[in-house]
Amino acid sequence: MGKSPRDRKDGAAARNRVRANGTLPPEPGADKPLDGPAGLRALAGDWVAAGDASAIEALPTAPGAYLLVLRVPDPVAPPPRFVARARADLPPGWLVYAGSARGPGGLRARLRRHLRPDKARRWHVDWLTTAPGVRVWAGPVPGGDECALMASVLALPGATVPVPGFGSSDCPRCPAHLAALPERAGPDAPR
Repeated sequence: MGKSPRDRKDGAAARNRVRANGTLPPEPGADKPLDGPAGLRALAGDWVAAGDASAIEALPTAPGAYLLVLRVPDPVAPPPRFVARARADLPPGWLVYAGSARGPGGLRARLRRHLRPDKARRWHVDWLTTAPGVRVWAGPVPGGDECALMASVLALPGATVPVPGFGSSDCPRCPAHLAALPERAGPDAPR
């Protein structure tokens, strides 16, 4: 017997929630929660998953910085401007983007936009967050600095810069505001 539409909807909602202990929700059919890299989880407070409307509306309106964690299931083409720098599609795995929200509405407004799948591609990261099958989580850091966050991400074991200059066209000190983390940083990473 198949699942009812309500059961499928409830299951999708459960997958989009991030548990209070900071673990990412289970993928469909997974036996255990999908944990993001432990060091990464500690860099931001409460993680919010795309699709969790109540958690998104509870985000702070203060200015600050944020991390977007993307679970990319299939290769993703970089924005046209970065094709030569990337030399290839971005591979499946974990990607982490650092950004800032200093305008009206602060972190809530910016992260609400980033967590929506239906948006115009305005920023570099939009090419990734709108790609088919990509799962997105946001970690707000009120009062935080995006460059300091990216430095912390790049200090994690195995972190690399997949596309030089990605997301940091206005930043003279960072190699990029996008990092790739090794697959072992994901669900099978040792604790």
